[in-house]
Amino acid sequence: MRISTTAHNASLLLAHLALQDGNKPVPAATLSDKTGISVKFIEKIIRSLKSAGMVRSVRGVAGGHILCRRPEDVTLAQVLRVIEGGVIAPTPQADDDFMQAPVVGSWDSVAQALEETLEKITLADLMQKEASIYSQ
Repeated sequence: MRISTTAHNASLLLAHLALQDGNKPVPAATLSDKTGISVKFIEKIIRSLKSAGMVRSVRGVAGGHILCRRPEDVTLAQVLRVIEGGVIAPTPQADDDFMQAPVVGSWDSVAQALEETLEKITLADLMQKEASIYSQ
């Protein structure tokens, strides 16, 4: 199991949008400057987040992207589901049934535990951690 760079970047972008003032749109170029993610990749990620209702976009000179939900209401599990379809346990490739059930069952348990952990972490939690880092 591996969390993709796309999922990581999506959570990073959402956290940056959550830190912004209210309904002021943040241009992709500004997000790119703050995160180091290319504008093209940001726009690709934003399309998925828009489809899920997490972000909305404003067109025009003062346009950009806005977080549509409260940071407390967005979990890392939700972000992972939008970007990758959720936590997915590895599927068996071998035709050999030897030890298949215990091994698959173990990976399913790991995937479920990871999903439950990610469900407990919100954008608000990430914002708090960021604030505590800078206050030290």
